[in-house]
Amino acid sequence: MSARRLLCLCAVAVAVAAEPALAGAQAPPGPPGAPPGSGADLPAPPGTAPAVVPPGTPAAIPATPSGPGLLSGSGVAFDRTNRSISLAFACQANGTLSVTAPIVRRGTLARSRYRCAQGRASARLRVAPKAARRLSRVPSARATATVRQAGRAFRLSLVVRVGRAAPPADGFWTDGHLQCGDATGAPNAYLVEPDFTTATPTPISTRGWVAWYTAGGGWHWLGVGGENANPWHTWTASVGGVAQFHPGGAPTPVPWTWGPISVPTGQGISTVGVYEIVYWVGGHPEHQWHYVNAGTAGAAAAGGGHLYCSY
Repeated sequence: MSARRLLCLCAVAVAVAAEPALAGAQAPPGPPGAPPGSGADLPAPPGTAPAVVPPGTPAAIPATPSGPGLLSGSGVAFDRTNRSISLAFACQANGTLSVTAPIVRRGTLARSRYRCAQGRASARLRVAPKAARRLSRVPSARATATVRQAGRAFRLSLVVRVGRAAPPADGFWTDGHLQCGDATGAPNAYLVEPDFTTATPTPISTRGWVAWYTAGGGWHWLGVGGENANPWHTWTASVGGVAQFHPGGAPTPVPWTWGPISVPTGQGISTVGVYEIVYWVGGHPEHQWHYVNAGTAGAAAAGGGHLYCSY
């Protein structure tokens, strides 16, 4: 894939296990799309990068959904003619739905009730004229859907697309990967960070996510801090890769790896790995995000890549 800055084509030195067998998983209707707060929840300019790579931390994907989740992150289309947006999501009870977007004054795009039937809801929301005019001036807008059901509120990150054209595929980073299991074949995932390169030494901030999908819960996001919560890491990228991944100038990277992340089997779970990066150029943030290959290292660099681990 092409990008403003070089991406390393190195393979990473991590033990690789076979992907767990498909355990009756229902294929997701589409990938999860941009992670929570993507492009908006940016860190402060980084300070001093660590001298060594810290160890990864264990985590776990829940066996049951914590609440509603989007069925696909490909974006929600805004219908100019009818001033409406339609949203499909997995649900557990009837409730209400509101969509807010920073681009709209006072934030609110639309509100609606929804009916949950067989774990699915589809809501069509009418956008007020003033909000519709503001929305029509941009190609897309970051938004948050707040679903209220059974006395609780759940916030889902999404993108509202203006126009009917489908968004382009987001593609893969050329290295880094989501290892689907450990060396014994157990369902313990490991998210391995790409060895980001730049033409000149550049401070970078990165964070990795694992999105998981079930038919009953839709897409949810797991960060190092828990669901929808993820701190940023500070590194220094250079022409040879992330300096901290190459101690003493070693040619083979030892990247930061998050895991083990235990995944319940037999629940029809699919997972996807995502990495965000902020390049700090002259003190100004330049943000990108892409998926990582699910499975063995090096597949994306070779022109392939697979989105899902299935359990």
